[in-house]
Amino acid sequence: MEGFNKILYPIALTDISPSVAPYVVTMAKQFDAEIHLLHVLRRFDWFVDTYISDPPKPDFKRIASDFESKMHLQTQQKLEAFKQKYLKDVRIASTDVVTGTHYKQILEYVDEKKIDLIIMGTGTTVLKIIFGSVTEKVSRLTDVPVMLVKIN
Repeated sequence: MEGFNKILYPIALTDISPSVAPYVVTMAKQFDAEIHLLHVLRRFDWFVDTYISDPPKPDFKRIASDFESKMHLQTQQKLEAFKQKYLKDVRIASTDVVTGTHYKQILEYVDEKKIDLIIMGTGTTVLKIIFGSVTEKVSRLTDVPVMLVKIN
């Protein structure tokens, strides 16, 4: 079996994230691998374009953009706190927050950073219904191994 040098943990920062972290730590230690943390935010102007056909004043797109900027900063802070609490014993190569379509951003990141393994948690049925299955799309479309951690 090949070793893994670069592990991507696409982290949702939900209540299942702490349950996935021990698996990430174990694999990183087992293979002396570096961890890449990635959180993907949905573009908020997508919501304006999708749900508001004739936006009234004030400019909802500008408000969405401002809100997105604040969310980006707060998410980066939450990601740093998560890293300090749950991933302090492993080598973190990067901690990134990006905006876009979840599975597409994850796949692009894998190619860009030459990731060898992706570790993802699988959420509840309710989350899959609401958001679709990012894990299913990533595992089907990527060329690298994916470790799925089932959390009930």
